[in-house]
Amino acid sequence: MSDVILATGATGLVGSRFVELFGDQYTIANMDLTTGVDITKPQTLADFASDKSAHTLLHLAAFTDTAAAFKEQGDRSGICYRVNVEGTQNIIDLCRAKNLHLIHVSTDFVFNGEKKDPYTENDPASPIEWYGETKAMAEDLVAKSGVSYSIVRIAYPYRALFDAKPDLVKKIRLGLSNGTLFPQFKDTTITPTFIDDIAKVFDFMVKNKPQGIFHAVGSTSLSPFELAQKIAVVFGFDKELVKEGSLTSYLATNPRPFARHLSLSNAKISALSKITMKSIDEGLAEIKKQGA
Repeated sequence: MSDVILATGATGLVGSRFVELFGDQYTIANMDLTTGVDITKPQTLADFASDKSAHTLLHLAAFTDTAAAFKEQGDRSGICYRVNVEGTQNIIDLCRAKNLHLIHVSTDFVFNGEKKDPYTENDPASPIEWYGETKAMAEDLVAKSGVSYSIVRIAYPYRALFDAKPDLVKKIRLGLSNGTLFPQFKDTTITPTFIDDIAKVFDFMVKNKPQGIFHAVGSTSLSPFELAQKIAVVFGFDKELVKEGSLTSYLATNPRPFARHLSLSNAKISALSKITMKSIDEGLAEIKKQGA
């Protein structure tokens, strides 16, 4: 009989790939609105889990629309806060009640982007906009909860085949194919992450339950401009279709704050798990091979 994992967000961009790759090893019980669970309503969590014999809860569900979150800045009655903070507290309470190990998925947006070197797990959270603030609050709740936990920060996840929600790589490919690609920032840094590698990290977390914070991110940090050029080459587009944009110019006319340098180090999880997180060149080659 396979281990049971309770999971929020198991049908999303990242969670569904974990199910695809490891669904034969685990019984993954998806907790979302389609199965009668609303994480902002604790009783629905308790009812769903009452007859499940699980040891782990993988918490992926979150409000991730950063632009919509910005419009709710500081609003603790808004959906962003209720899902990301209150929902996480409800998840923590369930983990405490059922003695579950919590794998809490977080984000690079907990950092302000002012550090030039890669962020490590020892760097304090320093969010500059509401989405990142709510995710940092959620991390803090988890860390102080007393439950067994692994906080897994991910960044710009991408994969081969998923139609429900386009990731950054797919959005750039679509823009290249139909001539609508916006100029891509050259003066900012991101760390795209191949989702298959994230799924492997989740598997490691389920089996080993390491305590603390871990950066499950790709092995390349680069600008969106450089990323778009790489995507163009791999998928047979003219690199000249990628036009150079400027975050500095964008910020001059847009009030929403934007973290400039989100380079994260994956050295800790790589050393612990022996999982090699792919570079962007390796990841793009793999999604092409998989039929992206």
